[in-house]
Amino acid sequence: MHTPVKPRLKVIGVGNEWRGDDAAGLLVVRRLQAAALTGVEIFESLGTTGEVQDAWKDAAGVIVVDAVAASGPPGAIYRFDAHGAGMPVKLSRSPSSHGWGVAEALALGRLFQELPPWLIIYGIEGENFDPGREVSPAVAAAIPELVRRIQREIQEWLGREVFVR
Repeated sequence: MHTPVKPRLKVIGVGNEWRGDDAAGLLVVRRLQAAALTGVEIFESLGTTGEVQDAWKDAAGVIVVDAVAASGPPGAIYRFDAHGAGMPVKLSRSPSSHGWGVAEALALGRLFQELPPWLIIYGIEGENFDPGREVSPAVAAAIPELVRRIQREIQEWLGREVFVR
């Protein structure tokens, strides 16, 4: 008897570690990577549209994590279902150096019907995106909570508990 294989789940962290809070997505996925989760593929991306689309290619489920500048409180965490309302316009303009990024990858994926069947976008509100700066205290403090939320998403996807330090 053949046991069906669970569709592929990918988590993509987007950012630039040399631009302050823009590193948030990378820092989140590095914590997940350190946990060596089985059944989950972890990717780091600079966030170009093509790179993000390539990373989510052939996946049944994807979680993307990126910093945003939405004029909210630094460290605020936003979650969007890409097949639902998508990303609000105020969050669709990346404050980072990746130019065309996650929002544009999402728009092109919709246009060409190339989105993964399950696609969740997490944004973490940044306050400092200057070159050479470190992650702000508010964003650094929010990262563990975002890791926990993504851990719960992964748990639901895999149908079992996962532990992230």
